Amino acid sequence: MSLIIYQAIKWREAMLTIGHRGAMGYAPENTLLSIRKAIELSADWVEVDVYLVDGQLIVIHDDTLERTTNGIGSISDYSVEQLRQLDAGQGEKIPLLQEVIDLTSGKLGLNIEIKGDGVAEPLVKLLLSLSENHRKKILVSSFNMQELLTVYEGSVQLNLGVLVEDEVDDGFKWAHRLNAYSIHFDIGNIVIEQVERAHDAKLKVYVYTVNSHHAINDMRQMGIDGVFTNYPDRVKLIL
Repeated sequence: MSLIIYQAIKWREAMLTIGHRGAMGYAPENTLLSIRKAIELSADWVEVDVYLVDGQLIVIHDDTLERTTNGIGSISDYSVEQLRQLDAGQGEKIPLLQEVIDLTSGKLGLNIEIKGDGVAEPLVKLLLSLSENHRKKILVSSFNMQELLTVYEGSVQLNLGVLVEDEVDDGFKWAHRLNAYSIHFDIGNIVIEQVERAHDAKLKVYVYTVNSHHAINDMRQMGIDGVFTNYPDRVKLIL
């Protein structure tokens, strides 16, 4: 068996299915319903997005309300109590991060993506209140390197993921500085050389957002460690 084929088989067996904002292909994104659907579809991990409002960590992707709720305007114009009265789809509420942690605990891993400023300090405090074994199944990621740096300075015990768009070299520099666990690439930008570079640096490689059967199979053959997907069942079917 050639080395290339062996490596492809080795990584294929290890590729994680990470439900993107839950299982947003089937349920309203970033809701408890969506996360329960990801669990039902046997996702290995689930990814959610987090902002800080009124000192509380809430789970929502946008800093405005129109796209994902029946609200209007900026999330910062509302109290958490008011935000929790909105419909986030199919009667679901905007979740608190604590609710998501409680739901996923013991069932699957949790990737918390920091979206807004000021999230890092209360997030570190919350995560350090969990057991060490629980923290091992949590990954904190962001495009905002200053927020990730604050997390890193708050605790080197937490696993960090560096999100990369176009500035690949900067992404690798930050991954080294933060002693990151993983580096995350857009499916439109990933090439095999980046995968090899990351693996040489002992980084896991996760790719977003991988939905088609063709793309899932391509990621498997490239040796990707995990994919973010709106359809966890599609990944499981191919694997």
